[in-house]
Amino acid sequence: MNADQHTPVALCRTCGEPVNERDRFCEECGRPDPTTPRTPPLGTALPHGSPTPASREVPSGSAPVPSRARPPQRRSAPRTPPADPGGAVATGGACVDCGSGAVGADGYCEQCGLRQPSGREHVEAEAGRFGAAVSDLGLRRSRNEDAFALAALPAGVCAVVCDGVATAPGSEEASRLAAEAALAVLTDRVTAGADPRGAMRDAAARAGGVVAGLPGDPDSSPACTFVSAVVDAGGITVGWVGDSRAYWLSAAGSCRLTTDDSWASSMIEQGAMSAEDAWADRRAHVLTAWLGADAGPLDPHVAAFRPTGPGLVVLCSDGLWNDLPEPSDLAAVALTGRDGPLDAARRLLRAALDAGGHDNVTVAVLRYPPPGPSRERGR
Repeated sequence: MNADQHTPVALCRTCGEPVNERDRFCEECGRPDPTTPRTPPLGTALPHGSPTPASREVPSGSAPVPSRARPPQRRSAPRTPPADPGGAVATGGACVDCGSGAVGADGYCEQCGLRQPSGREHVEAEAGRFGAAVSDLGLRRSRNEDAFALAALPAGVCAVVCDGVATAPGSEEASRLAAEAALAVLTDRVTAGADPRGAMRDAAARAGGVVAGLPGDPDSSPACTFVSAVVDAGGITVGWVGDSRAYWLSAAGSCRLTTDDSWASSMIEQGAMSAEDAWADRRAHVLTAWLGADAGPLDPHVAAFRPTGPGLVVLCSDGLWNDLPEPSDLAAVALTGRDGPLDAARRLLRAALDAGGHDNVTVAVLRYPPPGPSRERGR
């Protein structure tokens, strides 16, 4: 979430991340000699208009290119979801790029150094007709550090979205394990009849404990954000830590259900800065709370409400709300048509990609009210 501290002189020819002229490998995707294009086989003609190495260079003396301001690499449609989105990189096989190197246990080709696909580049899932989620690495990232988990409940549906903190190694695994751990607690507790608010706190605590237990450098531990929702006939319960968000979208009116644990939100809440100035500051997205070993005491936010009419609950990582922050913008995309949650989630993803796709994008859409018997909220 923080800009690169080094001044880049070029962009990696594989993933587009900034690199220095002395870099032997791209730190993002593992490509060796990231600014030097491979020599094509003899007799191979370059496509008309192909860029030369010079066309990829950043002009001398230019400022570092922030990750959210780079030009997008467009693609026509989200990729087909893999059969197994678990996140583990296959080892022992041949590299998907050079074809000759073996893939090591760390997921990188031992010959050319390219990081192999993880199976999380694009993932979709449904929980019956009342819940769905999509996750995509976006147009400027080489790996997807977002994760989601969702499940149908006897009288509703629940979902979790986690966003790995990019500056902390191991956060790709942290987000996946946190989402899975939280969902397991939610489904067990709510199915057993527990108050969703208490279940949400327990789910956040379990997720935080799992992430805190991951191996890592004490000064840079794996970390992620957390947002979750339980939707049943009794209403909607959301819980969160960090800056992943929950929204309520309906034809009668839409709103944000969460407040960010971030530097910008803190400045705005204290009245120290205007919203415009706070969000324009380079520190805007610095987290003030997260899941991880270095996060300090965990105090998740939990809120519950009961809508007076039908609508959608949207959980998302900042890859969506950075480009579509206003509830009305999301509603204009998600509420068109009479299709289900999966189509709504796909439209929101497409909107984020069309807006630049600068970050990983994860969206969960839950329909209210779901089918099932009503029950009173626990006190």
